[in-house]
Amino acid sequence: MGTLDDVFVVDAVSHAYNQAESNFRVPRYAEQVADIGIGLEDAMPEQYKRTPETFLSDWPVEYTEDVLFRESQTDFSVFHPQSITVFHDGLTALEKAQAFVERNPTRGAALGSIDAVGLDDPQAELTRQVEAFDPHGVKVYPSYWEESGTHHKFTMDDPEVAFPLWEHVADLGLDVVAVHKAMPFGAVPMDSYEVGDVEEAAASFPDLTFEIVHGGLTFARETGWQIARFPNVYVNLELTLAEAVTTPKTFAETMQDLLYAGGKRAIDKIIWGTGAPHFHPQLLLERFWEFDFPEMESLSGSFTITQADKRKILGENFADAHGFDLDELEARTTDDEYSDAALVEEPWSTTGFEVASP
Repeated sequence: MGTLDDVFVVDAVSHAYNQAESNFRVPRYAEQVADIGIGLEDAMPEQYKRTPETFLSDWPVEYTEDVLFRESQTDFSVFHPQSITVFHDGLTALEKAQAFVERNPTRGAALGSIDAVGLDDPQAELTRQVEAFDPHGVKVYPSYWEESGTHHKFTMDDPEVAFPLWEHVADLGLDVVAVHKAMPFGAVPMDSYEVGDVEEAAASFPDLTFEIVHGGLTFARETGWQIARFPNVYVNLELTLAEAVTTPKTFAETMQDLLYAGGKRAIDKIIWGTGAPHFHPQLLLERFWEFDFPEMESLSGSFTITQADKRKILGENFADAHGFDLDELEARTTDDEYSDAALVEEPWSTTGFEVASP
């Protein structure tokens, strides 16, 4: 039986939040987003909980890379800047994405991120980001706010706003459109966090990969039908993986719902993503690798999730979805600064994060 040491792990989502109050652009909603994060942090095991003061601060990129590459068995990560417009810098600034790629050339890639509703020319901004730090895709969000607090929704199938953007994404040679779904940002309408709008986008732009981030956290059965029907739709497990720690029974049910329509073959459409350091990646890696899934039921019959399937989720599926060669990624990391680093066992110990007292 293989071990996690033998797996090349790709974390498809990492960040470096700025949840300091000074970064609140629309305080009412920014506070709600921060409160959601604190609530999720409180559900973690004691040694993985940080103090609220630490959590609600401006996280340096160095913390993200050290947690990923010194404190976990993660080998490569895609950094996501964010355009959550209740924060002045989007929650994770574009400059942090550029810094992450520059600091970690052997282990890092990045997406761009744009406010598709609030910008006068989102295509021009995406072009600027491509020139600045060479992202291979773009991250978008279904909720946008003006400073007054007015909320606007963004749907993936909007012919006037979204489709010109996807055309430009393709023209720029980008491969991936990642969209935040399933988890609403506080007291906003839920409809734009549903997944149905992904279908027309995926059908209309078959050469782009559409990645549903937080897939399965809600609307799991509907999301499962999408990955079964559309070859270019994938699920990213960021946040959804927290269930493996907090509510294991629910996590198994979520995975069954995601896989119900497509059965065993749909495992190829699931991508690993922890959102590190929102959660500690090693905790999620260990819980997932050791997770004893029950027999899964699907339209095509029952099946089991094996360690070979887990290997796919931990890296192989990412390579297929994002157009990377896994062997090339592994070769890049062979002699870099982290290749001989011993795994640090104490969570958060290489960072300035303070652990909450039991």
